[in-house]
Amino acid sequence: MASQAKGSVVVTPTDKQTHELPEQWYTGSLFSPSPALPEAGMAAAEPYVSAGVPIGAYNSSGALKKNKAQTSISNYVLMKYAVTDHLSLYLLPTYSYSWGNHTKHSGVKFNDLPFELQYRFTPHYSPSFTVFLGFNAPVGSYTNLANASEGVGRGVWSIRYGVHSQLVYPFFSHAMRIRLWAVANQPVSSARLRNISSYGTEKGFAGRGHAGPTGNEGMSLEFGITKKWVIALDLYHNWAASNEIKGLYRQTKKHYYNRTGWSGLFNVGPALEYNWSPNMGAIAGVILPVAGHNASRTLQTQCAVFAMF
Repeated sequence: MASQAKGSVVVTPTDKQTHELPEQWYTGSLFSPSPALPEAGMAAAEPYVSAGVPIGAYNSSGALKKNKAQTSISNYVLMKYAVTDHLSLYLLPTYSYSWGNHTKHSGVKFNDLPFELQYRFTPHYSPSFTVFLGFNAPVGSYTNLANASEGVGRGVWSIRYGVHSQLVYPFFSHAMRIRLWAVANQPVSSARLRNISSYGTEKGFAGRGHAGPTGNEGMSLEFGITKKWVIALDLYHNWAASNEIKGLYRQTKKHYYNRTGWSGLFNVGPALEYNWSPNMGAIAGVILPVAGHNASRTLQTQCAVFAMF
């Protein structure tokens, strides 16, 4: 019987699919989330390296302008463990480092930490429907910074929630996998700010930052050229609601209030996957913002290795 695989996750097709779908191995696209793992005791790890090069910014009307920003490199490791056949635990620790733009480098920084539970309602991996629920822990630097480049956190606890669906179907005698998702983060606390912060305050400031919700939604396509080689494409939208900052500059006794505008960014992410086996693969590609407003435009080159245990 032919099968569909994501890492070592083997998906048993229906009787009709058995005659139509070739055996296909996947690593997963650059950005899309994946369903809860299908078998208790399974574990997955996917270390990424991402380099971000600033290439401008979008203003409030969507026009592209020059932007002074630093080049950055990030390492994050997607980790997942199947508690049951339907419930998985997800964790994404991230480190980053930035430099350039005539500003002191940030040093290696540990970012805010997302973790969540993922529950798959369907008994199979494809088609599937999964819901996410978890938190973002405020462990990244965000206040009393030496310079703004050190800001890699928001200083607030946030609830993470979302939905995900996945389907594999035959396309010109090859396997095509489609993923659709929507994920959001709702802050449930405020951040105490001192001096330079990731909220844009300067030295001498004392006050609080109220972060707005953030999220993303999109779709990914993965087309199997051969059993081992896959072309992937992400199409997704990032958004962030307004942040509110209130406080006082101590030396001048000047009260400060600012409310940022909503921001949005549409991205495309072409990539190429190669899978050595159903248990291990690799992916490399680039994520490019193509439109947006009130947002930085950064070209991101990414590569990752995926392993299933």
